[in-house]
Amino acid sequence: MSRSSFHILVPILLILACCSFELTQAQHIVWANKNNLDRRTDFTKVIGQNKNGIYVLKHKNSTFRRYFILEHFDTKMNLLKSKTFKMPGGELEKIIVTESNVVFFSKIFGKGFSYKLQMQRIDSSMNESNPVVIVNSADIGHEIVDFKIEFNQKRDRFMIWYLLETFDSTVLKFHLCNLKGLMKSGQTSLRFNFSEIYIGDDLIDDSGNIYLIYTRSEKFRSKNPKDFFHYFYGYNIQTGQSFNSLINNDETFINSYKISYNYEKNVINVFGLYGKEDEDENSGFFNLSANPKNMEIDLVEFKEFDRKIISSILGFKNEQKGENLSKFKIKKIVPKADGGNILIAERTYITTQSEVFYVNGIPQSTYARIFNSDEVLIFNLDSNGIILWSDIIFKNQSTTNDGGYYNGIVVMVSDDMINILYNDKLNANADIIQVTYSEKGRQSKKILLNNDQYYALVIPAESNQVTSNSIVIPINQNREFTYIKLLY
Repeated sequence: MSRSSFHILVPILLILACCSFELTQAQHIVWANKNNLDRRTDFTKVIGQNKNGIYVLKHKNSTFRRYFILEHFDTKMNLLKSKTFKMPGGELEKIIVTESNVVFFSKIFGKGFSYKLQMQRIDSSMNESNPVVIVNSADIGHEIVDFKIEFNQKRDRFMIWYLLETFDSTVLKFHLCNLKGLMKSGQTSLRFNFSEIYIGDDLIDDSGNIYLIYTRSEKFRSKNPKDFFHYFYGYNIQTGQSFNSLINNDETFINSYKISYNYEKNVINVFGLYGKEDEDENSGFFNLSANPKNMEIDLVEFKEFDRKIISSILGFKNEQKGENLSKFKIKKIVPKADGGNILIAERTYITTQSEVFYVNGIPQSTYARIFNSDEVLIFNLDSNGIILWSDIIFKNQSTTNDGGYYNGIVVMVSDDMINILYNDKLNANADIIQVTYSEKGRQSKKILLNNDQYYALVIPAESNQVTSNSIVIPINQNREFTYIKLLY
């Protein structure tokens, strides 16, 4: 199971009711006790908090095969219990913190080509329930499928879906579950051949309706935009209504996108970046919105980036030459109570560096992978996609052969502000920086943890916002692993 299969477990809306805001508002930092933490694993992911406490998932790597470790903390980050859950012949597909317990889905392999996808609950005492089988491979001809599992905002409905190849189209089968087990099964068609489809992102709304962004191509290695068709697809599991909207034209590359759901307005939004020169160029962004009630597209907007933003990042001369931004990826979409959205994108890319040295007069070559995470773009948009304000965070993170473990940003969204945290100057002594934005776009920047006192680095990919005003972040402090909880 990849890191991307985890999501923030408490969807947060940026509430706009509070207009007076002091950017000097502080937060409280709670440190976990390093002496009680499990050191048997390398991969960690904060998965959420409920009324029983905070839960952290651990494994020796991100494959989650044969077992997983669950750590249970109280709200003050005191470790209550750590337990290993064994899955002989199986692998973890998804784990979700619900209101009262933890739900996990595992794929268990049997003899020959048989397998089953099953659901289990873990209670506050870390006891697991008997498994409930959701999918049995015998029912789908023992076809090997890639399960996608999503959950709604209340975390009481879970959608398991997967694609099956047919003669001239692709069937999407789905199974909607609640905490007790299977509620509804069904299927729909994506019309195109299985080998021509790549699923880029997916989401369900509170009713369990399915939304996808997928790419159709007969030449996935092509560098020509005419060979790629990107679609926004929605399916109502009760009425059978659907839409299948083509996003791009044959002159446009779509290179990064995310789906979000505003559960107060009941609106589905898609945001993405596009370019025209090549697949890395970002000349602007697009916004699509859909109405789940009638399964219709309400808004389609494509906007080029302001040339002042491009000049600020690339420099005046490069902007005057007509150059555009490149290699930005959408990190997060924050739905707002007024129907608008906050769009956060970061420039991330990998380069390869080679070096030749001589051993006894014989040339030898070494190669290094450089992981780069640079500027961050923030756009505040109204419900019509109009930019209310925008800003740029300038940073330069570059590490070698480490997977970019300490690169990137942590995003914390509370009722009336957005906080973005990152490690500064990774090649030197690093401070942990926090940049705060109010609803009106006022910005403040400070050192959250300085290197001289703490010598700490945040691990962005393993962190998670666990309540509307708190986030738990794994930390490397003095080469020892621990956690901090930030209360805003």
